[in-house]
Amino acid sequence: MIIVRTVYGRRNLQTIGDIFGSHGYATVIQDVRGSGESSGQFGFLAQEPKDAVETAEWVLDQPWCDGRLAILGTSYLSAASIAIAAEFSDEVKAAVWVTVPVRKDLLCFQDGALRLHHTLPWAYMRTASLSGFDPELLYHKIPLIDAVPQSTDPLWAAVLEEGPRSRFWNGHDLWDYVRRTRVPGLHLGGWFDFLLDATLVPYSEMVQSGASQRLVLGPWSHNGTIGGSEKISGDVSYGYWSGQREDGPVGPNEDQVDMSSPFIEECVRWLDFWVKGTGDSPARSSVKCFFTGHRPHWAELEAWPHPGASDVRMYLGAAADARCSDHDGRSEAGGRGGGVLSVLSADATSGENPVAACESFVYDPDDPVPTEGGAVWAFPKVGLVPGPSVSSAHLREDVLTYDSEVLGSPLEICGIPEVELYASSDAPDTDFVATLLDVDEDGVARYVSDGIVRARYRNSLDREDFLEPGQIYLFRIRMKGCAHAFGPGHRIRLTVTSSNFPKFDRNPNTGEPIYRSQRMQKAVQTVYYGPVCPSAVVLPVLSGECEVVTLNSLQRGAAPGDTAGMVRAGTFRVRG
Repeated sequence: MIIVRTVYGRRNLQTIGDIFGSHGYATVIQDVRGSGESSGQFGFLAQEPKDAVETAEWVLDQPWCDGRLAILGTSYLSAASIAIAAEFSDEVKAAVWVTVPVRKDLLCFQDGALRLHHTLPWAYMRTASLSGFDPELLYHKIPLIDAVPQSTDPLWAAVLEEGPRSRFWNGHDLWDYVRRTRVPGLHLGGWFDFLLDATLVPYSEMVQSGASQRLVLGPWSHNGTIGGSEKISGDVSYGYWSGQREDGPVGPNEDQVDMSSPFIEECVRWLDFWVKGTGDSPARSSVKCFFTGHRPHWAELEAWPHPGASDVRMYLGAAADARCSDHDGRSEAGGRGGGVLSVLSADATSGENPVAACESFVYDPDDPVPTEGGAVWAFPKVGLVPGPSVSSAHLREDVLTYDSEVLGSPLEICGIPEVELYASSDAPDTDFVATLLDVDEDGVARYVSDGIVRARYRNSLDREDFLEPGQIYLFRIRMKGCAHAFGPGHRIRLTVTSSNFPKFDRNPNTGEPIYRSQRMQKAVQTVYYGPVCPSAVVLPVLSGECEVVTLNSLQRGAAPGDTAGMVRAGTFRVRG
């Protein structure tokens, strides 16, 4: 017996019932409280545990139920059913999870910034059709908390009232149910799913339970992970869909990679073994992973992140010899960055008080850097199309760009990149955004991964730590998980800026409560380089050949300027 609890109308899931019915599974599909044909007031995540438990008890009491349960959860549907997995571990034989967004940083916020492109339309469509959604009006609304009037739906204001510190989340955090879940789980996620971390984080937690877990990661968006006709968007395709290409069927001698989602096949195989007891025994933990980029392919891994990946730092540096004599937020070079990305950090400046190289840009929240695809929710009304879209952000004056040398051989990464950014601002609060791109032989740059950090929440989502103007801070920007191969003749590019709109909301730079702020102001942002402030992107390199120079004494949390004992530690190569 498969239980599905949905907020999107059970009649829309009739196909799911038919498909699993053809494989011998009965399916109970339920509208959650206050949605579809269910009565009552919708109470968001807080209502789900009690209702889910009562649903499971009712199903188990029915004469047509043999006592064996399974759960099918996709996005909010996972949150609506997670309590069943935690409370009925003996009866639940297996579960399928396609993102499990059960807490604030797995649903609405990412490192303090609001996932505006998803959260606002989702809140809007609870009471009105998206056909009436005006992105120019609503995304740009000041204050943002008024984008959905409380008289229409109080949920929007409750979520935003204090941002990620809002008391609202005290009753809507279901993470404890994830921690207590000990059932075999199949997890599916997409590289271009804006909620990918809501797949990877719960998967990693459930692996610790000791129950078998399988993870399938492919080149899909949030809506494309469960299959169907939706394909990767953008101007590039990493393979052929079930033997088809854009201009017709694949020829018999042509290489092909089926990048369609194996959702149904994986689900049936998983359920057959754990519920029916048929089929081959799966490994306790296994990962099926699609590598994008050069020579795309599927790979079976033992774990996620890839246990064979090595952290390789590629240091940011100015192309010109820019030196900062003070920290007033400006560099002598000024203007848009044309920087370099290198495995070799710049030499330390001699003298007792060495200075750092740096570059600056001005972030104007009234003219934010536009979102260019990547891991976003498909929302054609504002052109948010998931996938490896071509990027032109490097042409803007408020974007710093860092390119590696041309690669002589393929370089594979598999894991979660992170940027260690030494930076300052003349604002009390601001954002820093990093994007990892693959630049081909023609100079065309395409998305690989990205991330953001909101300065006031850089240390914790539960407290605010504002900036001192001009003071250098270490910002850690966690990027989206990825598995990608940069081809020979390509370059690795990292861009740094302060906005990615409307994927994320704009930081007004004022230090005021963001969602009630009535004004915005410009901020001068400065990024620092060199052994004193070694800004770098840390790549989980799986294979390739790189000479890497490390700096021994630069420990996490070390203060800028602390060069004591800093020496080169030699070189190593990463080879597949």
